[in-house]
Amino acid sequence: MKPSTSRFAAAASLAISSATLAQSSVIIDVADPVLLPGQSTTVTLWAAFPSSMLAMAGIVTDLESSEGDMGWSELRLIPPMNGPGSSTGVLGGTGIAGIIAGQLNFPCAGCGPDGSNPISFWRATFTAPAEVATPFDVSLSTSTSRFDVYFSRDSRESRSFLEGLIEGHATIHIIPAPAGAVVLGLGVLATGRRRR
Repeated sequence: MKPSTSRFAAAASLAISSATLAQSSVIIDVADPVLLPGQSTTVTLWAAFPSSMLAMAGIVTDLESSEGDMGWSELRLIPPMNGPGSSTGVLGGTGIAGIIAGQLNFPCAGCGPDGSNPISFWRATFTAPAEVATPFDVSLSTSTSRFDVYFSRDSRESRSFLEGLIEGHATIHIIPAPAGAVVLGLGVLATGRRRR
């Protein structure tokens, strides 16, 4: 079952204080932060900007992973942040480089950019290795080089809020399958069958 966008919005909103909305930040939301071997989770990137501004204009960031490009698939941008010149990024030795997301602002009555704050802009699937001998953590962080926000519905111009940006950080915990519990369960099952 695929989590709904509203679930992600609620989770991201809970993670953001009013003080955070006074400045710009990138948020990494991991749907299921604890995975068994072969399990997958959804990772979503959000942009939060000062509440006095109109809407997110554009962001360029890298999602750095302590495991490099291992486990990543289904990289995608989230509308409306998939405007012209956008990119899902490229998998590489440090994670995903060159994520470019943005939306246009058409100064006209009754139209304009999506002012959601925070706004989700990128999503991917992370899958744990099929075999895991010992627990380990996958550390995630962002490294942002552009963070522009629209300040007026009547202008296509944007302002940079890169200075003072709070970068995103998250951890995915990978744990071995509870083999002992499976073996114990099979033993109990076998004992129960013998008694019949």
